[in-house]
Order: sequence, then structure tokens, then C-alpha cells
Amino acid sequence: AQSGDAATGAGRTALMVMLLERVDRRLILLVASLAVMTGCQEQPVSDQQAPPFVLRSLSLNQRKPDGSRDWDLNSPEARYDLDSRTVRAKRPSGLLYKADQPGFRISADLATVLNDGELVVLEGNVRLQQLNQRRILIQGERLVWTPNRSLMVLEQQPVAVDDDSRLTSPRLEYRTDTDKLVFQGPARLHRWDKRRTADHPPDTVIQVERGSWNLATGRLTAAGPVLGKRQPDRSLLASRLEGNTKAGYLDLVEPVRVRLGESEDEIQAGRTRWNYERRELRSAKPFTARFKAGEASGTGFILDEEATTVTVPQDCRLNQPGEQLRAQRCRWNWTTERVRAEGDVEVRREELQQITRAPVLDGQIGEDGNLRFRGGGERVRSQIRLAEPTRQQQPASPAELF
Repeated sequence: AQSGDAATGAGRTALMVMLLERVDRRLILLVASLAVMTGCQEQPVSDQQAPPFVLRSLSLNQRKPDGSRDWDLNSPEARYDLDSRTVRAKRPSGLLYKADQPGFRISADLATVLNDGELVVLEGNVRLQQLNQRRILIQGERLVWTPNRSLMVLEQQPVAVDDDSRLTSPRLEYRTDTDKLVFQGPARLHRWDKRRTADHPPDTVIQVERGSWNLATGRLTAAGPVLGKRQPDRSLLASRLEGNTKAGYLDLVEPVRVRLGESEDEIQAGRTRWNYERRELRSAKPFTARFKAGEASGTGFILDEEATTVTVPQDCRLNQPGEQLRAQRCRWNWTTERVRAEGDVEVRREELQQITRAPVLDGQIGEDGNLRFRGGGERVRSQIRLAEPTRQQQPASPAELF
């Protein structure tokens, strides 16, 4: 520096360090090294804005009222503006703490810290990596963080992913104090039956309007309408969604409609639980199912994707043209089109007013969509009412065939 200016520069540097080391709302700025990028010539006193300071190393540390750690943010290069109390940092990274333990790792291309930490804006390749539990990664291009409100808002293509799912939404809000992730619609949940891979499409896609997901407890709620597609050709609709990702299930709230193919055939049901860990849909509520050749109903159903079967555990009924079946329970394999009815089975046919009773009946759905039964190895009893006798004929009793 020129003669007489050294004292001025040293005083400005000392002032800067003192300003940076002051405690403001429990925010502490620790500077590893500092370079004052101004001329050494003496500047006359004026109303001009003070030039920003360039910090070769920056560390921001925030603590909670009880003294436990809240968050850290570091940068290898930053600029500090004295007048606006604004820090602009490159390649920031840091930690977000839960119960004084690291919970998330934070990184981005750029960071702007306003009013000594009242507001933090991260931009470019923003990443929040969960360090425990499901190791969820939250990404986006812009994050607006208000520490004293425990609120992070992600915009510009935000997404949350883990090993087997991906959640996309126009806007994500993460509440750091409650671990709740709030998403705005239309939001889409993509799920893979096995590990998520970039070269394999999701096995299930569910669209909802808005909802929340607690990353700590796994509780998930979403407002509908809920629209779901399941590979290869199944779809579902529901009014809303509740569930728990830790327990591995989602509850579809009535009215629920499940389609098993590209046709108009569908199951209309009450509250239905989708256990995606077991690949199973299960309901204990009464349902009706409409098919090309008739309709079915019962109390509850179990749809097993591995076995490609639908089981009606109670009060199974089947109606098709000219024929009605009742049984305690039924099972249908939609791959083989085989049907099995068990427990006090009764089949009534309009033709000849035939009634067939058996403990078990097996059936097969034909190309015309109609179901035809045969005895399942058990004793079958059929009763046929013959036509009314003429006057010359003697009355005949109903015939029973064994």
C-alpha cells in the first residue's frame, strides 16, 4: 500500500473481521482467510457503496435456542457486502442437523445468504441428501430457505427419490422441524417393484393433486382424484390416498375402481389397501365387479399379482346371462381364466330351472366370456324341473340327478 494507507487498510480489515465474528440471531460467521479486494489508495469519504470483501474460505454455523446444532454451510470462495449484509458463495456445501446429529447433506452451485442468515437461496444442482433412514435425495434447481421458519421451498423441476421410488411435483416444501415434505399438484409417484433404474420404466405411476410425506415416520397422504397405472395393463382410480412408506402400503380411499385389462371390465370397491411390498391389493369392504359376460359381488377381495388371482373370501356371487352362482368363497385366475367356487356352492340356471349344489365347483371362462362349471371332484347334486305335464300325463316330480 502507499504511504499512509496501510493503517486505513488494516483498520478496514479489522472492522470486517469484527463484523463477521459478531453473533446475530445465533449465526456465527467464521472466516478462515480474508482478502480485501480494494485499492490501497486512500479513498475520500463519500456516499458511495463500500466494495464487497472477497473471502477465500467461509463457514456459517447456526445453532438452535437450546444450543444444539441447527445447520452448517461452507464455501471455498465467497463475497460479503457490508451495506446489504449479503454473502454470495460458490460451491456451497453443509449439513442440516436433527437432534444435534447430521440428518441431511446440502450442496449447490451458488448460495446467497441475506441479512446474516435470515434467508438462504441455493441455486444450480441443489441437493439435499438424507444421511439415514431411507437415504432420500431431494433435488431441484432453486431452493429458498428460511431458517427461522424451518422451511425450505424447492422449485424448478424438484424431485425426491430413493431406491425404489421417485416423487415429482411443480413445488416441494420441506419442513426441517417436522421432517414433512409437502408437494403441490399435479404430483406423480413412480414406483419400481425392484430397485429403481434409469433404463427401466416404473412399474407403477400414481398421479395426485397435492399431499404430504413425513420422511421420519413414512406417513403419506394425498388428495385426489388419484389416477394409477400398473404394468402391464392395470389401472386404478380413487378419491384420495393414505399410507405409510415405511410399512410398505398405500390405502386407496373409496370410491375405488380397479381395471385388470384394457377392456371395460372393472372392480368397484370401498377402501382398498395396496401392499406394494407383497404386490397385493386387499379390501374387506363389499364390492361389485362388472365383466363383459356378467357381474360379480362379494364381501372383500384379495388381488395377488404374483399368483395372478382374485380371491373373494366371503359371500361370493356371480351373475351371467341365464345363470347365477352363490358360494362362500371364490377364486379366479385371470391368466388361465380358471374359476373355483368353494363352500355351499349353488348354481341356478334358467334353462330347465336347473339347480346344482356341491361343496366345490371348478369352472373355465370361455372365449365368449361365459363361465362354465364342472364338479371339482366332489359329489355334485343337480335338480331339474321338467315341463308341466299335459292333461293325459301323470304329474311328475322334479328329477334329481346324482
